[in-house]
Formats: sequence, structure tokens, C-alpha cells
Amino acid sequence: MMVSGWTRSIARAALIVCVSLLASSGSGSAQTAPAVPTDTPTPAAAGPTDTPTPVPPAAPIDTPALVPVAAAPVATPTPIFSSGVPCATDDPTTERVRRSERHGDDLDGEGDHDEFRTGNGRNEVILHNCTDNRLRVRAAIQLNTIPGRVVIPLNEAYAEGSCLRCQTLSVALQIDAYSAERARDIEPQNFAVAINTGCTRCVTVALAIQYVQGVDDPQDVSEELGGTVDALSRELTAIQSDRSVTLPEAESRLNAVIARFNTLGGSLSQQREERDD
Repeated sequence: MMVSGWTRSIARAALIVCVSLLASSGSGSAQTAPAVPTDTPTPAAAGPTDTPTPVPPAAPIDTPALVPVAAAPVATPTPIFSSGVPCATDDPTTERVRRSERHGDDLDGEGDHDEFRTGNGRNEVILHNCTDNRLRVRAAIQLNTIPGRVVIPLNEAYAEGSCLRCQTLSVALQIDAYSAERARDIEPQNFAVAINTGCTRCVTVALAIQYVQGVDDPQDVSEELGGTVDALSRELTAIQSDRSVTLPEAESRLNAVIARFNTLGGSLSQQREERDD
């Protein structure tokens, strides 16, 4: 009984020693192994840097000197209003009285009427006043001798105002001497047209005067007829030269001369048209 107790004591002690050894072994394996030093690569020495060869600056370019060029003058166009007729200017070639003579062709009545009208003469006076506070007068006198059978002359006065407190007078005078023996178709054309476009406190007058007379010889103009035409031309020139004359005064002076045609025995046609505001 005593041996077995001793044996158990030895066995227990041996067990304790084994447990102690096992515990000691376990704690040793949990320790972290020392880090192995890492070989750091030696940096390579930098080689010499290639410096680019500098490029020489470009040679300066000679810039040609700029020569100033004068701008071409711009022509100011003549104003044109809604009617399409250019405004009158102070050009002396258009402001003076225009006189002309037309010796008609010996037309026998065959052909187109436009041809007859051309052969018998056309007298057209066109005036467009665009100047404020100004009286403008334009006139034309035409003497036609028509030996043929067709008598269709054209006489027309056109006046237009486009201004402020202005006055406009257009006068067309045509004298037609035709063969009383040969003429068969006698149809003279006489017109007066007056209009205002954008006109304020203005008066516009168109006056068309046509004197037609049958004579023995159209080429032989009588002294009375020629003298009346000359007197009317002088009066018109004087009116155009007088800047102080008014429109009523101008018409009164013209009518005094025109009345002389009534004593010559022919046919006098007067067309007058007036427009105000």
C-alpha cells in the first residue's frame, strides 16, 4: 500500500514536469523572429544631362512702310422720293428756259401712232422740288411745224413737291403749226399733272399750254406768232431769275403773255392742276 502511494506521487510529479516543459515550449514558439535586414539597392549615379544646343533667333523681317491711301470720294446720290423723279438742283442747264423747234415729218397717216407722235414733237417738263422755303420754276417752249396729214403732238407738264413751305411751278408751252390743207387727223395731246409727296404747307402747280394753228405753209411762221413766243420766253426767264417772286405773281405774269395767243386765231388749250397740303 505504501509503494503504490509513492508510485503515484512520482507519476504525479513526472506529469507536472511534462506539463511544465510543454508550457515552456509553447511560449517560446510564440516569440517573433528577428527581422532579416533587407538589402537596399545602391542608387545609380546620374549620368550627364544632354543640354540642347540653343537656336539662334530668327532674323528680323523688314515690314514695308504703310502708305496712307486717301479714300475715294463717295458721290452723294440725288434723293429720289416715292414717285421716282429725282429732286431738282441748282444746275443752270436745267433751270433756264428750254427752247426747241421740231419740223415734223411728212407723215401720210400710215403706220404706228407712236411714230406719228415722235414726228409731231414731244414737249415734256418735269420738276420735283425738294428744297424747303423755295419757289422753283421750270419751263420749256417748243415750236413744231407739221406738214403731214397726222397731227398728234404731245405736251405735258409734271410738277411735284416734297418739301416744307415750298412752291413749285412747271410750265410746258407747245406751239404747233400744221398744214391746213393736208392735215386729216388732228389730235393734239395736252396734260398737266401735279402731286405732293411728304409735302407740308406747300403749293404745287403744273401748267400745260398748247397752241395749235392751221396755216398755209407750216414752215413760214408768222411774225405775230414768233413774237408772242419770244415774249413768253423772256417772261419765263425773268421769273426764274427773280428769287423774290411768289407763285401767284409768277402765274399772273405768265397769263398776261399767254392771253396774246387768243388774238392769233388758233386753238389755245390750257391745262392746270394744283395741289396743296
